[in-house]
Amino acid sequence: MIRTETLYLEGDGERIEGILCLPEEAAEQYPTVVVAHGFGGNYHFLTGNIAKRLAEAGFAAYAFNFRNPDTRCMLNTSVLTEAKTLSIVLDRVKRLPTTGRLFLLGESQGGFVSAYTAALRNDIEKLVLFYPAFVLQDDARHRNPDFKSPDYVWPDTEVIGNNTVSGTYSKAALSFDIYDTIRSYDNPVLIVHGTQDPVVPLSYSERAVETYPDARLEIIEGAGHGFYWGEPFDRSVALAAAFFRD
Repeated sequence: MIRTETLYLEGDGERIEGILCLPEEAAEQYPTVVVAHGFGGNYHFLTGNIAKRLAEAGFAAYAFNFRNPDTRCMLNTSVLTEAKTLSIVLDRVKRLPTTGRLFLLGESQGGFVSAYTAALRNDIEKLVLFYPAFVLQDDARHRNPDFKSPDYVWPDTEVIGNNTVSGTYSKAALSFDIYDTIRSYDNPVLIVHGTQDPVVPLSYSERAVETYPDARLEIIEGAGHGFYWGEPFDRSVALAAAFFRD
């Protein structure tokens, strides 16, 4: 059994919706995990379930929505706007009376954003990335092969999967190199990736493990992109809980 509550966080004009999950056993503080969802998702889809499972393992966990439906849609979001939102969440969660040690877990694009954000801060003790979307910069290059041309005009919109984004999405993604950025994060990192991921090839996580000063890669045979249920979900969350606990 766990305790859950919908918790809204305010900051920089944003009202961020999320779910806070706490262990049933009452304590003043808990090691706390902020959980970031992937592209086009929300905490109702997957990360809320991850947060609940982490609470069952003795952690406080906060899963949130990157986009407020009233103020932000996919047309004005990017990895940089999401990084800004994530930093607001981290700052506010740190102030909660139940928060002890602070950890971060991100899945897919939320993993990319978590990796980027953790590298710019000094308060994330450990970082877990589920199939992080480090491929998204190469994808943006493929959609915009001439982006380095001085007279290049970014498209008004782009379609990625079932979502329409603005040209700002790719422009923001290509404004830095994620591998150059993450090498500055020297706390422990765990990456979990499936061998049958059709969206983010395993090689991107293999490169990340070689880039980080202190990282390990756990591979789940046969798993695709998204550990939604069954053995991949159970194993990935168990790996994360053990990693945070150690």
